[in-house]
Amino acid sequence: MNHHCHMPTCTAKTPPRMLMCAKHWRCVPADVQRDVYATVGKRGKCVDATWAPWWRAQARAIDAALRAESSNTAWNAQADRLLAKELAFAETLEAKGAS
Repeated sequence: MNHHCHMPTCTAKTPPRMLMCAKHWRCVPADVQRDVYATVGKRGKCVDATWAPWWRAQARAIDAALRAESSNTAWNAQADRLLAKELAFAETLEAKGAS
């Protein structure tokens, strides 16, 4: 299996249907977990605007796990940049779908 936990600091192998390993998924608040579950089935066959809601949800899940793992200010600044990048990508997906 070549799929890994989506947490940037983790190398745990996970099934492709899972976003994160159990350890990191437990760090994600229940409302964000619900968003991931609610959006995963709405993705299309190719990466297009249908992926935008899922992309946002998975970005927020990863952000929550990163922040739960560290109270380090420098690390949180890196998490801020990562979240902004992922949310910007979701906006790009939606913009392509609107055109």
